[in-house]
Amino acid sequence: MIFKPYRKLLLGLFSSAAIFFSGAAFGAELPEGLEKIKADSWSVVGKNITVSGGVHIPYDEWELYADEAVVNIESRDVEAYGNIRFYRWERHNKEVSPSELAKLRTISGLVIGIDGLTGDNWGNKRIKINGLVLTDQFTAQRMVGNLDSGYFRFDNFAIETKTVVCAAKSAERFPNGRIEVHDAEFSSCEYLHDHNAHYSVSANKAVLTPHASDLPGLKEVETTLGEYTITMYNGFVKVYGVPLLWLPAFYKPRDENLGICQIQFGKGSSWGYYVSMSRNFEFSEYPESYVRTYLDYYNLRGWGVGARANFATENSRTELFAYGIYDLRPNENDDYRKYRIEVPHWRFNLRLSNVTHITPRLDFRGVINYSSDPYLTKDFFSDLYARDSSPATYAALEQQFDHFSASIYFRPRLNNFYSTVEKLPEVRIDVHRQELFGTNVYYQGATSAGYDKMEWIHFNRGYKVDKPEYRLRNYESFRLSTTHFIYYPIRTDWFTLVPRAGMKFIAYSKSSKNPVYTDDLVRMFEAAQKSNIAPLVLNSYDNKGGSQVRLAGELGFELSTKIHNTWLDVRNSFLKIDGLRHVIRPYINYTYIDVWGASRNNVYYFDDEDRIQRQNFIRFGLENHLQTRTGGGMRNYLSMENYWDFHFETGEGFGGVKEFSRIGNICTILTASPFKGFSISTSFAIDPTNQNGEVPDTIRKGKNEGKVGLNCRWLNRWNISISYEPIEDIKLTLAYSYNRPYAARSSYSMGSTLTNIDSGGYFDRYYGTHNETFSATLSMPLTPDRRTYGAASVSYDVQDGNVSDFSFYIARKFHCVELSVNLTISRNNNDSDSNAWDTSYSFQLTLMDMDSQRYTKGNTMLSKTNGLLPSSSRAGSFFN
Repeated sequence: MIFKPYRKLLLGLFSSAAIFFSGAAFGAELPEGLEKIKADSWSVVGKNITVSGGVHIPYDEWELYADEAVVNIESRDVEAYGNIRFYRWERHNKEVSPSELAKLRTISGLVIGIDGLTGDNWGNKRIKINGLVLTDQFTAQRMVGNLDSGYFRFDNFAIETKTVVCAAKSAERFPNGRIEVHDAEFSSCEYLHDHNAHYSVSANKAVLTPHASDLPGLKEVETTLGEYTITMYNGFVKVYGVPLLWLPAFYKPRDENLGICQIQFGKGSSWGYYVSMSRNFEFSEYPESYVRTYLDYYNLRGWGVGARANFATENSRTELFAYGIYDLRPNENDDYRKYRIEVPHWRFNLRLSNVTHITPRLDFRGVINYSSDPYLTKDFFSDLYARDSSPATYAALEQQFDHFSASIYFRPRLNNFYSTVEKLPEVRIDVHRQELFGTNVYYQGATSAGYDKMEWIHFNRGYKVDKPEYRLRNYESFRLSTTHFIYYPIRTDWFTLVPRAGMKFIAYSKSSKNPVYTDDLVRMFEAAQKSNIAPLVLNSYDNKGGSQVRLAGELGFELSTKIHNTWLDVRNSFLKIDGLRHVIRPYINYTYIDVWGASRNNVYYFDDEDRIQRQNFIRFGLENHLQTRTGGGMRNYLSMENYWDFHFETGEGFGGVKEFSRIGNICTILTASPFKGFSISTSFAIDPTNQNGEVPDTIRKGKNEGKVGLNCRWLNRWNISISYEPIEDIKLTLAYSYNRPYAARSSYSMGSTLTNIDSGGYFDRYYGTHNETFSATLSMPLTPDRRTYGAASVSYDVQDGNVSDFSFYIARKFHCVELSVNLTISRNNNDSDSNAWDTSYSFQLTLMDMDSQRYTKGNTMLSKTNGLLPSSSRAGSFFN
């Protein structure tokens, strides 16, 4: 009876020992694959293992964590409960370089093991690795399935990928990896975990299709880990849990966030109130494949739909843009009825471009551009219109050889409301500059042959052209052009002299008996302007001149030297100076060209090559470069070039100038970045002979204000731009532009490259416009957390004496959305009232992806405000 007080204690010790030893003994008998099960407590009933408390079951490619679980030893059926975390790993082997290994180690969801070292045929080190790739990562409260087959059912299921969060009442994972969820909700707002997502898409049923996870390359690994294509059925778009829009079906490609979409609301002067919605669909990261769709509504214009698609591989890139609208008021932006091209109600633009590297030396480039009228981009995409108001259609194939390149170029006209020089086709061979047989004689040449056809613009309304002198006449000819130059560089310790001699031979199968002078050509192009409304008497080409040839010969040389000095001990941390080097390169370039054969007034004009005329001038130039050392090499602190041309012959006047002087403009181009965040760029042309035109008087509200603004007779043009970013994300830009009426003589060479501000073609140039404007832009964060950014810009027209436009832009980044507001006020120059203003504003809502939600800095918003603010259109929104 002495042991009676300790009976319960001894019974507990014996029971614990029995459980321990029975577990250990059973553990020794566990079949392969289950011997690594861990838990706080476990028991065996028949063929079932029951474990609880900190359960961890690793089995083959699976890894399961739970509060409790039951595993059948023979069938491998498993049932788990409470705080389930479920993972699937795939193992892959690969050989990588040391740099690739370093990048692979930074990828989450990837565990790298080293198997050994090897090398390639070039002696480069390669590392044999095995990678464990995490493909499935779920959470649930209950799970039933089979470890061998890979089929599982989940209750209270949740999954989070790089792009989306999903919570579902139930889910099934099939052996092929496909997941089917029921009563589910999706969002890229991580607050969905707390049932408080700002926005979501619900679905009665959804299918998640995985993508193969392999190690073919770094880019593929980063974009395929744990990503799914999701198809949802019978759901609703919700905002704060409130259903707003029913969706019978919804598709989300892999690696594409539910939040990559934009909604913009605003008011434009010619659009009225509008709503613009866009959505991005990305189908694959490599090959890159995505489509962005657009749906717009303008209360003055109607509905517009469009899409932009991109497909890119390592060797090719294809872009497609299509947009169409039934325009209720096609003349709202401008009264196109006063012009001579009719604008239809059905308006569209289709643009297809492709660049393909067929082989390392064979390239294809092509563009197809087809539009309903020439004004669609002007009305709805002003930035695109500003870049190219008359886009061309062409196709080109180019083959690079060791010493020359060969190409074939084809350019038809698809839109008859543009004037186009058709190439049907043109074949070209370019011989790169190269030494001949070690003689120090260098050769460079080019030969082209093709059938050219000038197709003038076709007007379909307006005044009737009854008289032939009002009519733009098309012309065409086969043209052969060949150019050949030789160079003999002479280098000494003091200078470099490069004499050159060459010729250009041009043959035409057809020409004009009637001469057409430069003024006549300019008048033709004036008559071919889309906005031209008045008949102009034209002196046009005929087809009675027969075949013609022209021969142009050139003699010239370039003499240059370099003077430099170095100050290695000059250092300044603020100016980022680590030593200075000043390089001065004075040069002299002399060019003499004479022309024989047919007059340029009798051969057809297709491009400036057809207008070659006699040249006899010498250019004096001076280049200055101030450089300093950086960690990666040299940085140009300041670069400046000055040049001045002296013509040995007076020239035929043009644009109101009776006779050109021998003395050309003195021009300067300067760029500088004297310290971090500050840059300046300027160019100006000075006329030392006062041969420019008079500055016109300024008329304001019908009153003559005389000469307003800058009126230096010796200054032809001046452009300057200053940018200053004192600290990150705060940027100020100032710009000034001045241009007066003036003429400039052509300065060109067939065998030498010349810097030019206002000349350089085969035409003498006349600039008849007079303008003077100031502009300023400031962009900066408005809150310390940099989630709110703002920008403002203003432009002032000196001649009008008024602000021409000003804009304000504010963007605020919230948890999972970005809201921006833009206001633009611009003077309406088409209104007779000089005080008339057009006001446009817009509100844009962008749903953000999950990575952006975790990034608090606002640099992405700031980038949208650089380059000045959007105008009344969605500047760049279709091409960002």
